Amino acid sequence: MEQALKKYDHWSDHGSEQALNHSQLVKLEKQALKHYETSLEESTRNEDSVAHRHQAKIIANELATHQKTKVSALNLLARIALDEGFYPLASRYLEQALSNDPNSAGCWYSLGHVYLAVKDYDQAMLCFSKSLDISPKQTRAATSLAYTLDKKGHKVAAFQAYRKLYHVHPSDDHVQAKLFELLQQIKADFYQQDLEDDVVRWLQLSNVNYQKLAPLAISLITHKYDLTDPNAIVDLQSLAVDKLFNLALGKIYFTDITLEQTVIEIRKQVLLNLIACDYHDKKLLTLATNLALHSNHNEYLYLYDDTESEILRLLKSAIENALRNNANADALEPMLTLYGMYESPAQIKQISKLTAATVSHWSAQARQYLQLSVFEFLNEQKEARQLSSVNKISDQISLAVKEQYEENPYPRWLHLGYNTPTNYGRALEQELVNFRAPDFFNMGTIKILIAGCGTGQHALRVAKYFRNVEVTAIDITKRSLIYAKRKADEYNIQNIKFLNLDILHLDALDEQFHVIECSGVLHHMQNPAAGLAHLKSKLLPKGLIKLGLYSEQARSSIQSIRQLINAYAVPTTRQSIRSMRQAIINNKLPLDNKGILESQDFYSSSGCRDLLFHAQELLFTPQGLSELIREQEMDFLGFVLTSEVKQKYAGEYPNDEKMTNLQNWQAFERQHPQTFSRMYQFYLQ
Repeated sequence: MEQALKKYDHWSDHGSEQALNHSQLVKLEKQALKHYETSLEESTRNEDSVAHRHQAKIIANELATHQKTKVSALNLLARIALDEGFYPLASRYLEQALSNDPNSAGCWYSLGHVYLAVKDYDQAMLCFSKSLDISPKQTRAATSLAYTLDKKGHKVAAFQAYRKLYHVHPSDDHVQAKLFELLQQIKADFYQQDLEDDVVRWLQLSNVNYQKLAPLAISLITHKYDLTDPNAIVDLQSLAVDKLFNLALGKIYFTDITLEQTVIEIRKQVLLNLIACDYHDKKLLTLATNLALHSNHNEYLYLYDDTESEILRLLKSAIENALRNNANADALEPMLTLYGMYESPAQIKQISKLTAATVSHWSAQARQYLQLSVFEFLNEQKEARQLSSVNKISDQISLAVKEQYEENPYPRWLHLGYNTPTNYGRALEQELVNFRAPDFFNMGTIKILIAGCGTGQHALRVAKYFRNVEVTAIDITKRSLIYAKRKADEYNIQNIKFLNLDILHLDALDEQFHVIECSGVLHHMQNPAAGLAHLKSKLLPKGLIKLGLYSEQARSSIQSIRQLINAYAVPTTRQSIRSMRQAIINNKLPLDNKGILESQDFYSSSGCRDLLFHAQELLFTPQGLSELIREQEMDFLGFVLTSEVKQKYAGEYPNDEKMTNLQNWQAFERQHPQTFSRMYQFYLQ
């Protein structure tokens, strides 16, 4: 690294003694930009990134003394200061640059990001607009303008801006990522063909999290077929060729009761019609395969009646006989597909006789379904048995929780999605109010512990989309870890290691961390304070802990149902989960079910078990958080919140500039009880 930098240093001892000609200035500009761009590359280690930024600053400071390169050099110095979190310095560089060239689109763009960093969204909008006026084809300024609209709470306007950008730049990963971040908050008020065309296109993208499309896709399908009308008639053959419906079935799970009921009714029609026509309707077979993919994705959640149950019994028997007699695998495709609309074929005797080779003549969708539902499931079980543990788990609560997640790894996910890589410290400064991240985020490799990583989606996103991090992800559940490891291999993420380890045995880890994230874990322990103490013991000086804990206020309706389940000792079988869900859907319980029906967890088997049937659950209040934090002698840095909640809180408590007064939050949550419906997410130091 040092040798690589030395070749750029020869001019620094003499550059100020003589005037540089045009070609020398151009060469130095390229060198400075090369250093800066290299500092941002994912493959560049943090310590090398620091060296490259330093060299870029040396060159840029020299270039800033020459009139021809002054503006671009000051812009580069501002970008570096912005990356390092020195916002006032970045602003001064840009003000100086713009005083020399008021029509520099790049400087206006950079200044917009300085205002974004300090959360002055109105000024950011003005700067990005100015940049676009000067240079209309500057994609990043248009994207940043859409992002600022979102931060200001103008969701629909931001969505339309991103949608327009996507049409112009469909291959731009950054535009795509920002669009998908917003999509999960967008629903259609009525059916629009052009919007359906876009959703169909987005459902065929790669490397995106399709579940973020669920609200929009669900609302479009609902309006298209008028599903809220109890007298609406949905034609089976129309659905069989409906591209949006089939793609949505295969790639997202539906979080809507009306559409769920429609799918249940359609499934029965498909079953009866295909049996009646001896499996000859290819369009219905395609629909059946997508229904099977949908059922696998929500882990066979939907209830079915006695007629369907009897047909499934006969199908299962026929499949097992065929496997026992080594029948031609091609004959099994329609039967397994129909069975898979309801139950997992992995439970069928001798199903392991099927291999990728024996089903090579099946349709691509049927092979995909078998891969997900059978081959990966069996491999997961086999690898979990072979996975060694760092320490034997002995705590009784930990063992009960482990048993639950071995049976139902949570959450099940398919797609990681894309994010623009960034520095963890800068992201933290965007999240917390008036917070300056520790200097170590700009220096060596950042070591992060994800304590309770589950199936690994968040841990892998941290490893992939934060620069210069090494991630250690631990969990007590072997099947979850195997799933996470398989996904790490799929996405070629190498800066992460997985360990089967209980938080209570963290002393077995001979290392400490800059950041520890532990979301949705401590409230499942018998003594959360002991768990937090173990986490704190692994923290480096000035290190940060991010916690996620359940809110007593937000989960009051869920707690009522949990008490009912415990009182009647309802078992945690899939059939019990299905029956309990149906009772809630049909409003058969003397409880408020609105909050439950709005929870995404309600719409998958592992999610519903985690939501309503968990072996151990403790709830918190802001006051309780205050006591927990004080006991560990840590500082509360603030909650992770949407911009809308922050604006509302700031309006009600303007004197709490950092938004860290937990007494205020106690009162605020009483007035707005669903504020923390997805947990208290917050940082400690």
